[in-house]
Amino acid sequence: MCDCSKIHLYEVEFKLEGMTVVPTHKNCGFPLAEKQAEKFTQELVKSWGFEDEEED
Repeated sequence: MCDCSKIHLYEVEFKLEGMTVVPTHKNCGFPLAEKQAEKFTQELVKSWGFEDEEED
């Protein structure tokens, strides 16, 4: 797991592991930790201009 302190949108790439797409940090090469992946998803949705939808 990646333990980098701050991750920017342009530092993430997606790799295929088996049948799963995994967000990976370009600098260290490790998959993002769960909290990092959640924050990355929120930033990505915000940058695309979508409103944050709450799941029921």
